[in-house]
Amino acid sequence: MIKRVVGFEYHTIRILMLINIWWIGTHLYKNPFKSLIVLVKLLKNFKRMMGGRTLVRAFNIEGKYAWDMFNPAWPSPGFNAFFKRHLIEVQATPTDNRALRRLIVAITKRCPLACAHCSEAATLYQKDVLSLTDYYHKIDPFVEQGVGQLVFSGGEPLSRFDDLISLLKRYQNRCDQWVYTSGYGLTLDRAKRLKDAGLNGIAISLDHFDPNEHNAFRGNSNSFEWVDQSVSHCLEVGILVALNVCPTRELVDEYGVERIIEWAKNKGVPIVNILEPRAVGNYQDKDIALNAKQLDHLWKLSERFNFEKAHVTDPTVLFPAGYRKQMTCGGGRSYIFLDFDGQLYPCPFCKLPLPKERVEESLCEAAV
Repeated sequence: MIKRVVGFEYHTIRILMLINIWWIGTHLYKNPFKSLIVLVKLLKNFKRMMGGRTLVRAFNIEGKYAWDMFNPAWPSPGFNAFFKRHLIEVQATPTDNRALRRLIVAITKRCPLACAHCSEAATLYQKDVLSLTDYYHKIDPFVEQGVGQLVFSGGEPLSRFDDLISLLKRYQNRCDQWVYTSGYGLTLDRAKRLKDAGLNGIAISLDHFDPNEHNAFRGNSNSFEWVDQSVSHCLEVGILVALNVCPTRELVDEYGVERIIEWAKNKGVPIVNILEPRAVGNYQDKDIALNAKQLDHLWKLSERFNFEKAHVTDPTVLFPAGYRKQMTCGGGRSYIFLDFDGQLYPCPFCKLPLPKERVEESLCEAAV
């Protein structure tokens, strides 16, 4: 149900998508020429972030086209809302300078795992304090003000499954919606329910190609099996799948990331997202940062898979830490994080609460 798009079709769809963004800008700026100028700036920023190169593939999911996990599939209301905010980030209008595109929402402290790198280790396993209605009240204003993508995380968001389904249904056809998960309890029936409720994509965590190593890292002997089965189930029902990989130094040095990419290819996973380990949560005060050589290796790995035609049938490999060499992090500017206690932060790794008074003035300006 997920078809790889390359060659002439890929370039045609890309042109149509850009025309769509230009049309959004034409209505936003009330001027087609100004819209074109801002679109060119946006494209230059994106190309600079990607090292001056262009991706060679997209993915067709039931008539919608996706390039990665950070930009909504086209055409869709989520795409339109997202790129309206993206244009405003490049060039604000006299009446609107709110550029927030994505909201990450932690919906539970529950989790069946004990991951070595967990960023929420200090609060996991505590009682959830926000009701489903509380989440509606907190998320609704962001959606009404133009947020184009919602990402539900935790803890393990699938451990609060019924509320997750309710949230997805509420924002279906209004936002692009993703879930970040370990794959816990994700049966084929649950995958179908997620799809029907409005889930567009799912990022499933895999930290080692070896099942025993992955299970040890995750603190649960069933974790690798969850990943394997949930990937298959989500692909079967037509949910765009990405693997979130947070590699250790040892995994990078032993070319383990390449083996995970190969595993993803064999499973039919379209996207692999490589996360840079951060000294927060269980990694607090630990020497876990990747060195310059390792970071460069991962950046070159992503370049090879993303831009070389020899790898056109392989997964797209994202490496956000590499993009920050060219562009500053969007945390607190283009996206923010709402935690399970209702507090806003620039991102899941930056535990500096956003000022409440700024949030009350205008939610989408809370982190500008």
